[in-house]
Amino acid sequence: MTDIYGYTAAAPLYRAAGWMQVIPLPEGRKTPPPAGFTGRSRKPVTDEQIQLWSQANPNANTGIVIPEGVLVLDIDAAQGHQVKADGVKGISELSQELGMLPATWSSTAHGIDSPARHLFYKVPEGLAWKGGAIEGVDILQPGHRYSVVWPSIHPSGEMYCWYTPSGAFSGTLPHIGDLATLPWKWVDYLRKPDRVSNSTTLTPSYSREYDDRMCKAVNTFLNKTLANPASKGSRHDTTLQAVWALVNFAQEGHRGALDAINQLKPRFIAEVAPDRQGKEREAAREWASILSGAMEKVNGVQSHADPCEQSKIERMTPGEFDELTQNAAASQMEESHPEAVQNTGTMPVQAGSTPVASVQNGSMESHEASKNASSSWQFEDLTQLASGIELPPTPTVFQREDGQGLFYRGAVNDLHGEPGCGKSMIAQIATAQELKADRDVIYIDYEDSARNVVKRLLLLGVSGEQIIGHLHYVRPSAKPSSPTSLGGWRETLDYADTATLAVIDGVTSCLAYAGLDSNSGDDIAAWYNTMPRLISACGPAVVLIDHVVKSKDNRGRYAGGSMQKLALIDGISYSVDMTKPVGKGVRGTIVIKSGKDRISEIEEHCAVSWDSNGSHLREAARIEINSTDPKLMRVTIARPNMMPSEDRQAKRDDFRPTGLMERISRMLEDSLEEPNQSELFKALKEDGSGARTAVMSKAVSLLLQEGFVSNRSGRNNRSIFKSVRPYRQIDDPKSDAYVDRMSREEASELDDENHLEI
Repeated sequence: MTDIYGYTAAAPLYRAAGWMQVIPLPEGRKTPPPAGFTGRSRKPVTDEQIQLWSQANPNANTGIVIPEGVLVLDIDAAQGHQVKADGVKGISELSQELGMLPATWSSTAHGIDSPARHLFYKVPEGLAWKGGAIEGVDILQPGHRYSVVWPSIHPSGEMYCWYTPSGAFSGTLPHIGDLATLPWKWVDYLRKPDRVSNSTTLTPSYSREYDDRMCKAVNTFLNKTLANPASKGSRHDTTLQAVWALVNFAQEGHRGALDAINQLKPRFIAEVAPDRQGKEREAAREWASILSGAMEKVNGVQSHADPCEQSKIERMTPGEFDELTQNAAASQMEESHPEAVQNTGTMPVQAGSTPVASVQNGSMESHEASKNASSSWQFEDLTQLASGIELPPTPTVFQREDGQGLFYRGAVNDLHGEPGCGKSMIAQIATAQELKADRDVIYIDYEDSARNVVKRLLLLGVSGEQIIGHLHYVRPSAKPSSPTSLGGWRETLDYADTATLAVIDGVTSCLAYAGLDSNSGDDIAAWYNTMPRLISACGPAVVLIDHVVKSKDNRGRYAGGSMQKLALIDGISYSVDMTKPVGKGVRGTIVIKSGKDRISEIEEHCAVSWDSNGSHLREAARIEINSTDPKLMRVTIARPNMMPSEDRQAKRDDFRPTGLMERISRMLEDSLEEPNQSELFKALKEDGSGARTAVMSKAVSLLLQEGFVSNRSGRNNRSIFKSVRPYRQIDDPKSDAYVDRMSREEASELDDENHLEI
């Protein structure tokens, strides 16, 4: 982390560690933050917004808006701060009354020994907090202030740094799960008292009578929401999700959903107004923002038939996927194979069970084999399997240059990694392979747009005719069981009969549209059985694109959310890592590593050993992407590095602080005098470097060894340094910023050609 400077480099690292609301601040300053992204009515920070900020000022300072479940104690020391009281002394006195604060992660720009710092703690969600603990100790909390953090530069010129609970300097970021939990005595002391009178006199009771204007599902959901108005961590977040759900119910045809929204409005305004500076007026604007955001998600024509009056299913149980999806599959079977209904009569499907066109033990069941089955609970005929006639799925999709396939047909596979690591790029490269071979591909996209996907496919050499004839692209904004979606879902299953690949880009968004929780094992299992496995049962390789888990200890092995995701993969699960940047004018590399190979057909073709970091991942392929030609993207899917991995000591010996090396080289190039080591290190500190002395010494040593810098004896026998030739990261093959000269020459030639054309 010593080579990382500025918001552009830091923001993705914080997002990967779970700090999603990362904002830029003026370079070398704490204020002002970007308008609209702090406070109680803050807008969410998106990847697109981060990209815009990064382009505007890549070297900006970095701040994190405090998320729900986290509280920060901002301790000021009397020395160096104009405060009326010493916060360090005050917190010490408070500790005698409430008990010692547990050691936790902290941030400061004043050095390891300074008591003035931000202390980060985990706390219960949904509580209201005071503005400060004691004079000189403020409370940073969701909706109030933010924390300036590494690699920001303090107005004094010092760099902010993270420190571990033991007080040691840290070269890594803390995840929210790494923080110590604030003791209950401190929680009770710091929280605001509940407004019991407000909640009882200003809001309706949730034990309301059945409202005939609303169907059973809406009545159940409204009672549940009113019973626990802060169940999602805060009243704002709970109301936001409730309104979105009710808008979806209205579109699906549920009676009285809009009446339920009207009942939520006065309760929300009455409950949040006391906490808002603008009181009722600000709360009303907040409600209008929530409602307009929900209405923007409406897609398609509203159904006129209330699903509650069509079936007895109770659809408000968390994790339960309603019967409409199964009924759709059953009706599709009836239309395609009416003899199945004649032979078996009705075809009952229980909620949460796999429909008749299902995958069993990883093998694809044909319609013909399924037509006599009336239940998924049925002992199988193992004759063909035991005789070797019917073999498990083989990896034939997404082939390396040696012909080894990397995805299993008839099974669910996944790609997971941090934002921007190239997951979607890999899925689109696999899509391009299949389309070039004139095979059908289904692309279910919750993250991008048809414009961008088609543009990349054209760059990958796919013809327009192949895209039109074989790519079936859909960007849904509702679950398949929605009445407005049933026709499209049925068509998707029809296409799956001939497709070799089906991509679901954005598992988290897909679950959210289905009203399911990505942290619930039951919800994950229900979703797998009613969407990915239903598609894979028709034959294609289903590839899910997902995010990594928040826990650093388990990151890489399985996707974010419930561990049930890894357990339900019946193909192969890959961790994705971009080892060299991919983009216009450069040659990048994306590495995929196997975390779990259920069928074990690919594992033997992976690297011979696991990663040295103990993550139990084995490299499966290196995808080299050459984007130096603006009209064509050249891709090589190479075999993995089959050499045994180096031990950790070797990796430490290979450490190259290339950013610091270039900084030192430039300083010596511009220096009028030859500085000694102390003078050089002092100049680096004054220039804003937060690197440790050992790292600076390593950088100087490498520059000397490789002939970029020379030294000789000066006054008092101290070595003094001067530049021999410039060092630049872009020229260093061992640097992540390396771009070979051929790429630069090609890019330059292309620029010249473009100028000539103009």
